[in-house]
Amino acid sequence: MSDKIKNENDIKELKRVTQKEIAKILGISRTTVARAINGSEFIKEETKLKILELASQLNYEKNYIGSYLANQKEKVVHCLIAYSFNEFYTREIIRGLNAIHREYSMYNYNLKITATAIYSPDKQIEILKNILDDADNINGLIITPLNKDAAYKILKPYFGKINIISIGTRLSENIPHVGPNHIMQGSMVAGIVSNILRKDEKLLIIDNGDDKISSGMYLKGFLQRIKNTDIDIVGPIYCGSIEYSINTIKEICSKNDIKGIYINRYAQEIYDIIDKNILKDKKIVTHGMAESIKSLIKAGIISFTVMEEMFLEGYNAGKIMFEMIYKKNKNIDWLVSDSKIIFLENLYD
Repeated sequence: MSDKIKNENDIKELKRVTQKEIAKILGISRTTVARAINGSEFIKEETKLKILELASQLNYEKNYIGSYLANQKEKVVHCLIAYSFNEFYTREIIRGLNAIHREYSMYNYNLKITATAIYSPDKQIEILKNILDDADNINGLIITPLNKDAAYKILKPYFGKINIISIGTRLSENIPHVGPNHIMQGSMVAGIVSNILRKDEKLLIIDNGDDKISSGMYLKGFLQRIKNTDIDIVGPIYCGSIEYSINTIKEICSKNDIKGIYINRYAQEIYDIIDKNILKDKKIVTHGMAESIKSLIKAGIISFTVMEEMFLEGYNAGKIMFEMIYKKNKNIDWLVSDSKIIFLENLYD
């Protein structure tokens, strides 16, 4: 407990203590206090217990807005999320949405999550149309648009009527967004590659196309940065599939002294299957995280990966939507997600 509370008289003087005052006493942020009081899992258990203990001693009562919101009619938010080839991505996005759902469930805040396969944009559009048939009973929509043009056209009549947030890939500059800057992530990878490969060493770049979410922008950012180095670039060679990529890598590596490989899409599937002897002594880089990528980093096959904070994307999208609905906060543009560089050492923290 903080030394700032000297005795019982200090506690009695704070009978109607606020979250801000609790935060000041403990030397932490008000957001941390709010998360603890609302039951968020996005806070250390030790910190949560300290906050709740002090709140109890000070007879803290939730402020009027909390009581008001708790009595409101159920607010329904549909979340249309892309089911990626990388299951880790989808799982973490959904985990973040579920976390904010639990945290704000006392306010009748209901997130309904539907995951649609990344290769089925038409299916997502069909689901979106069905949801909008009941538009009068919808308060919000969080969407990873698989077909941005089609989704925008369908949603445009509902701008201003339904709160809309895109997640992962941006729907429009007119719509609030939560997600990374994929071009910047590609550039980050290229920047590190330029430091682990020497002058004139050959780097093979495999282009497996645009998944309409990230891979096209990854490659764009990577090429913008890598072309300004002294590395000898082979490619980008368009493959478009796992099998063709494997065959291309085998062929190119058999004829050239390739020192590094960059693949913008299907990387984990390719590295799982390909003969590991082909990858020996090469600097391999990728995007994202999955159990297979962890294993490949630990095995020394992948040098590093750049990943976004998917859990936080889901969590923050749900939190911003809550503020848009309940607090009428519309001043949201693009909340850029943090990116992390994962080397072998990071996996043993």
